[in-house]
Amino acid sequence: MKSKYVPVSEAYDILSKTREHTPPEADNLAYCEAFLKVKAKDAQKDISELMKTYKLSEKVAVKLVDLRPKTKEEAVSILSGYSVILPEQDLNNLISYFSDD
Repeated sequence: MKSKYVPVSEAYDILSKTREHTPPEADNLAYCEAFLKVKAKDAQKDISELMKTYKLSEKVAVKLVDLRPKTKEEAVSILSGYSVILPEQDLNNLISYFSDD
């Protein structure tokens, strides 16, 4: 079975379609509600754009979309967790991308 990284918004959409939830599903739904920042459709567009523009893996792009960093320090902190280093100009563009929200 192939795994796929999904943004919080997509996980929320999947979990909210079921009427009854197991305790872990209910916990995950509550988490998704607390951290939901963008609609699933918009998140997928953002993920594709980040992967194409900055040559990021899907895993890294999903994390950036979920967390939506507002400062260079936040972006560097997220990226460094995946051993990704972007040039200064790309970092500035990345922050501008999320600042337009």
